[in-house]
Amino acid sequence: MDNTETLHQDEAVLLATALVDHVAVSAGLQVLFIKGPAATMMGLRENHVSADVDVLVRPENLDRLVERLGARGWLERPSGVSVVRRYSHSQTLYHPQWNCDIDVHNRFPGMEAHAGSAFDALWRGRQYLVMATRSVPVPSVPAAVIFQALHSLRAMDEPRHQREYSGLLQRVDTSMHKEIVELSIELQATSALQPLLDDLGIVDLPVRQGPVSDEWSNRTSIQGTGTAYLVALIEAPWRAKPRVLVRAIFPSRNTLRERDLHLDDSVAGLLRAHVARWRRGMAGLPAAARKIRTSRRRQRSL
Repeated sequence: MDNTETLHQDEAVLLATALVDHVAVSAGLQVLFIKGPAATMMGLRENHVSADVDVLVRPENLDRLVERLGARGWLERPSGVSVVRRYSHSQTLYHPQWNCDIDVHNRFPGMEAHAGSAFDALWRGRQYLVMATRSVPVPSVPAAVIFQALHSLRAMDEPRHQREYSGLLQRVDTSMHKEIVELSIELQATSALQPLLDDLGIVDLPVRQGPVSDEWSNRTSIQGTGTAYLVALIEAPWRAKPRVLVRAIFPSRNTLRERDLHLDDSVAGLLRAHVARWRRGMAGLPAAARKIRTSRRRQRSL
């Protein structure tokens, strides 16, 4: 009789957090655990089960942390679309025997300051929370508000992010406004955070940064592979458009594995994967086009 038990998702995330912290400390690396359980413990979001561990590491140490986790069986998930990879900010790891991922960030989208300087500012205000009986470093509450807001603002057409953003606004006390403003300026995040600052009623910023970056504009318009390929097709020079189109219709096996790690490599299996992908792409095309159009109209108005 097989007595093997599978960890619940929330248990796996907490245990994986403790594991990553142990690996980082053993290697002398500074890390911060962002979003997820930390945000819940701080009262910044409702309690729901996270799918992965989000950890921020100094940019120069990302490869070392990934290598140390790799020695414990954690493998990098395939990533496919070039327009998404262009703004790569993390590596997602999975383990065949764990039911959660580890997302290792070397920076966070929306924070335009140099990644090392941003980490210094966040590390300076760190606090510690206990997860799986281990005390792990997490951002200050104002910094956690910024992480949560940027995470939601990146995909506000999704009901879940709308709910989380609305809940965050209700949980941010006015006593935090000054620290949020000062930190957002230091992180050079006020452009991406403009909706949050407006919704909180913070109108008199000592420093106002310019329009959002191209990266942030693309990230807020690219949610899903179909949208990513559509953006790539629009941005490609005419001579490159046929190549982008072929790649969108017939992606590599590595791109297909991004969705299904156990891809059936047989002819029939690959055909099924392609057909399923074409159906998803056609179904999502109108919404992708609307999202890109809305995002670019908003960018031009800034």
